[in-house]
Amino acid sequence: MLDLQQLQTFRVVALTNSFNRAAAELGYSQPSVTFHIQSLERELGATLFTRHRLSRGATLTEAGRHALAFADKLFGLVQEAKATLGHERTEVG
Repeated sequence: MLDLQQLQTFRVVALTNSFNRAAAELGYSQPSVTFHIQSLERELGATLFTRHRLSRGATLTEAGRHALAFADKLFGLVQEAKATLGHERTEVG
C-alpha cells in the first residue's frame, strides 16, 4: 500500500531535484529520504529518479513524472477530504 509520507518525500525531492535539499526541507536525514524513495520505487516497481553523482542532484524519469502527477492528485484528494470532513465536523460540533 502506498505510504503518504513516502509520497510526500517523493514530491519534495521532485520539486527540489535534490535528496539533500528535500531532507533539509522535511527535517529528515538524507538516508531517511533515500529509504523513502527506494521503498516507493520498490512498491511501484519503477525507478522514479535519475541520480546525478557529480552534482548530487536527481531528475525525474518518465515513470517519475507520471508518479508525480498521481501524487499531486492524491494529495489534492487528501486536502479535499480534510476540508469537507472538517467542515462537516464543525457543523455537527
